[in-house]
Amino acid sequence: MKKYIYILLMSLVTLSCDELTVAPGPGPLVTAKDNVSNVENPEEIEIDFSNPAIIYGSDFGNFFQTLYIHNKYETMLSFTSSESIDNFGKDNVLKYYKNMEFGFELGELVSKTINDNDILTLNYLSDIDATKVKVEINIIVENDSCKVILPKEAIIFPIIKKNKG
Repeated sequence: MKKYIYILLMSLVTLSCDELTVAPGPGPLVTAKDNVSNVENPEEIEIDFSNPAIIYGSDFGNFFQTLYIHNKYETMLSFTSSESIDNFGKDNVLKYYKNMEFGFELGELVSKTINDNDILTLNYLSDIDATKVKVEINIIVENDSCKVILPKEAIIFPIIKKNKG
């Protein structure tokens, strides 16, 4: 009998609360649907590529590697410094991107170093063939976008150094 009374009381409480009321907060509640409806033309949304540590919720090295994994070589070329394209030529850089070995697990960004001439070095600790290695990617910000700088002496990207000790 107690179960029936409890069930009856719970159904009355549940049925009587047909609308959820929330105390007003400091500002209006904005939902994802509201944000989408306020955007007039979603194709005009600009994304900032000038901070190498924050691009699409990741970092530039992982973003660039994702382009490689999805065979977006032309897009990779647009994120290559003009100096590198001038040094090697557009066709050679594209050919290199298509043949390079960049499918390993890049790992997390460990540090970012600012060098001479505003060149940034992104340092990753990666695991390649069961060996911990330091991977360096040199970038520069050109036209408000991060761009990869390919090494001048040879077209070897990224720079991989085995950890000692």
